[in-house]
Amino acid sequence: MKRLLAASLILGLAACASNPPYARAPSPTAQGYSEQMVSQDRWRVRYTGSRSMSPAQVQDYALLRAAQLTLEQGRDWFEVVSRDTDQDEKQRYWLDTQYRPDYAVRRSCGLVGCTTEATPVLVREQVERVDTRIVYEHWMEIVVGSGAPTASPAVYDAQETFNTLKSRIG
Repeated sequence: MKRLLAASLILGLAACASNPPYARAPSPTAQGYSEQMVSQDRWRVRYTGSRSMSPAQVQDYALLRAAQLTLEQGRDWFEVVSRDTDQDEKQRYWLDTQYRPDYAVRRSCGLVGCTTEATPVLVREQVERVDTRIVYEHWMEIVVGSGAPTASPAVYDAQETFNTLKSRIG
């Protein structure tokens, strides 16, 4: 029973780790989506990814939020009027401290001869480590509408886009 519980816990954690969360960003620099109303029918949508996400995944998540937002507004379609993907490279520095056994050797010489004394000690070593991570953020400005959409290659059917991306992303 314990093995089954441990195996299901490991599989559950692996499943969580494989799909980044699709949720509102708790802060401006955190992973997740946010939106801002520009005017009655115009919105800015942003999705900030995790360090394991590719630019294409981040763009899909932003597109999913645009489709969801359009449906929440009671509209049928949205047009992407501008978009941009930013790359943010961050470095984290820290000191890794390790201890290893060694000997302190003391030699003293007098008139008769020399003596050597070895005392066990712990030697502290500090190694500076650098972790570099790249996070992608995708911004898009959309215009939402109802009825017959304008003839543009940047127009998306909100329900179709939402269903397709939701089934693929999870």
